[in-house]
Amino acid sequence: MLISYSIQPFIFIFSLFLFYNLTLCSENEEPFLYKRSPDYLINNHYFEIPPAKDSFSLNEVQVINYPDDYTLKQLHLLSRHGSRYPNLDQITHFDKIDKAFANVSVAKEWPKNPFPTEKQNHLTTRGKLESYYNGLQCRKRYEKFWKNVEYDADVVKFQTGDSFWVSQSAMAFTEGLLDGTGPVGACKNEPAYIWSLPAKQDTILTIYLACKRWNMTVSNNFTYFTEQTYSYGNETLAPLAEKLTKKYDINPPLDPLLIPYMYYYCDFWVGVFKRSDTWCELLSDDELILARYPWNMKNYFVYSYGHPFNELMGCAYITQFVNSVENYLSGNSRMIADLKYTQGFPMSLILTTLGVYKNKYPITANLTLEQMKSLKYIETKVLHWTSTIYFEIYTSPGRDALLRLVVDYEPYIIPGCDGEYCKWTKFKNIFGDKINCDFEKMCAYP
Repeated sequence: MLISYSIQPFIFIFSLFLFYNLTLCSENEEPFLYKRSPDYLINNHYFEIPPAKDSFSLNEVQVINYPDDYTLKQLHLLSRHGSRYPNLDQITHFDKIDKAFANVSVAKEWPKNPFPTEKQNHLTTRGKLESYYNGLQCRKRYEKFWKNVEYDADVVKFQTGDSFWVSQSAMAFTEGLLDGTGPVGACKNEPAYIWSLPAKQDTILTIYLACKRWNMTVSNNFTYFTEQTYSYGNETLAPLAEKLTKKYDINPPLDPLLIPYMYYYCDFWVGVFKRSDTWCELLSDDELILARYPWNMKNYFVYSYGHPFNELMGCAYITQFVNSVENYLSGNSRMIADLKYTQGFPMSLILTTLGVYKNKYPITANLTLEQMKSLKYIETKVLHWTSTIYFEIYTSPGRDALLRLVVDYEPYIIPGCDGEYCKWTKFKNIFGDKINCDFEKMCAYP
């Protein structure tokens, strides 16, 4: 006997399944717009904006422990400024993106470029608070160190690079660090002296402006970097521009050179307005990585291991740092803290000179997407806004001093050292060829 089956319930269930799983119809079809929250993009490190849990929390800050029989005696800080508004180059390209998408239906209702040129590089409200909290976190993390310190300009030194947004960040940091410790006003503020040098004379905090050879051979006229940029543009950005042109019906076709700035447009909408419902919606997670990658390449070639000269550029900082520690250890200096604010470029150059901050792969045009995702030492993960580099100096009677390098509160082992805590004499031996470098001679051109 034949068995008959009713197919009506099956049809109903299958139809219901399709209704809730529309991607089943064409599993390769991408969503027209990509909906993600600002926090998703920030917390997954798509931008140089540090997650709020790291920036604005004191509960997560751990008070450090000292190595056996040692005491933290001197602290050196390099910190990046807080989140800012876009620079002039970025603002100009945002206008070009607006023009390119003027007749694109999905973008017609979006506000036009909201970043006026007079706001270029200004700290955002978030950026001011980031640096303030940096100061609060420093005081909590190094609680035992700061406990009995009374501010004195010869004991605690603050220095800033010669840029207004960097100087403002330094001031916000001092407010957090010295909060409630002074005599001024209802909040008991402590007025602090923050000094700086003219940018072209500062061989530490604005190295890139003080070194003519670097400007003429690395920042400019660097043939291999130019070739890599063209290669990535042709192999990756051009196909992506063609894809976006077809997907969003862009006419005239999208210029591939605008794609890296579309990434920044998304970035600053999130950073300034905490909105991801405009330009961020045009690029998938993977496309954001591809659009950002030209900036990763630039930082690698111009400020990191992509050029051998960069491995020398931090020598003036290392010289000054070693001399400061030696003067303290020999009793010739009362300074216990040297706290400097700068931009990300000098910090990258200094870490490069130290031999840390090195990825498994060179950041070149031929990396696969998966290799790009695996990069650990890029600006969105290390050296983001308000990143910190601490050098901790520990002493113990009758024993060699110890040095520990801490980046964003994570200890780094300096190549050549035996572990997290490096003997001071060993550190000096490792960098003997960098200490007392002739920066002026090194940077002379031609």
